[in-house]
Amino acid sequence: MQRGSEHGSARGPARGPDRPVERGIANILHRGTLAVMAGSRTFERGERCMAEGRVAQVTAGRGELRGVVRPTEAGRAAYEVRVWVRAEGLAYECSCPMGLERRFCKHTVAIALAHLERERAEAERGLDVLRQALPAVPPPALVDGLLVLARRDPELADELRRLCLDTLART
Repeated sequence: MQRGSEHGSARGPARGPDRPVERGIANILHRGTLAVMAGSRTFERGERCMAEGRVAQVTAGRGELRGVVRPTEAGRAAYEVRVWVRAEGLAYECSCPMGLERRFCKHTVAIALAHLERERAEAERGLDVLRQALPAVPPPALVDGLLVLARRDPELADELRRLCLDTLART
């Protein structure tokens, strides 16, 4: 497979070209990033590829994604895709003709979108557990727990303040 890269804002110490940066890929891999890197036409084709169920496999490792995409044409070999974080930003490779030209292809988009969708679904399942369990937590324990978290996370503290002020304003 040939390699392409896009320089992004993820910076870190110099590393070998094939070694993923220790930071998780989810920190910089977002739909907007993909759309910019791929361009609108390739991004849309990647969305279709994923929606058609052609993503056969996606695995996430430390700072990288690997996947396999089934071709539309019978008899063709599946496309192998890899996306990883380097000190310079995201790097990618795919065994398709476009990937061999070191261009961000629809298969790379499809693998990344499948990964993002899986993460979203897993997060939503986690929220369902919270939605079911939180009513059983005694209010004083819930307040104490939220205050501990708010002390650690200023953004959460701000959101909780807004929520409280909105609630007080309605009463």
